[in-house]
Amino acid sequence: MSDTTHAAPSGAPVPAVRVSWWQPLLFWLIVNAWGFVERGTQPFPGHQPSPWQPPGWVFPVMWFSLNVFQIWGGIRLLQRGAAIRHRGPLIALQAVTWVIYATFSFVYFTLGSPILAAAWTILFFVLTVACILLVRRDDARIALIWVPLILWTGFASVVGVHNALINPDMLFGTPALWPR
Repeated sequence: MSDTTHAAPSGAPVPAVRVSWWQPLLFWLIVNAWGFVERGTQPFPGHQPSPWQPPGWVFPVMWFSLNVFQIWGGIRLLQRGAAIRHRGPLIALQAVTWVIYATFSFVYFTLGSPILAAAWTILFFVLTVACILLVRRDDARIALIWVPLILWTGFASVVGVHNALINPDMLFGTPALWPR
């Protein structure tokens, strides 16, 4: 077996997946469903945004763009089949990042938890870094496609931790640890 051809545990080659245009669109609608319903602008009354936080209009623009990059990389991952050594773990890690993304609005705006929002953001960053490290040898293009995700979530992690420090957490009932 060569370095770029891998077999499933049964010995059969890992098949590539053909993706039609409507499948990524449907997936995007599903993972954004709660965000379409929950349109909070403030997680809870009295919430103080971090001074490092960008204006509100930046988030939908950035996340739409990042969703396009993440889906594009995911399609490439699925279509490359056996050429990706760690394809199964990569698909699992990507699934977890999508669950984090899909539940972020619920955690932050519905539950009012800046602590969980910071944890979700940091975990998204860590998992994306892991994905890039796992895929870079087999497909550097996927790794490059996902780089904007680590840039944004790295920055967002810092802002998220700052938000968690300067705000009380409604879910956990904790006061601000570092009041402004």
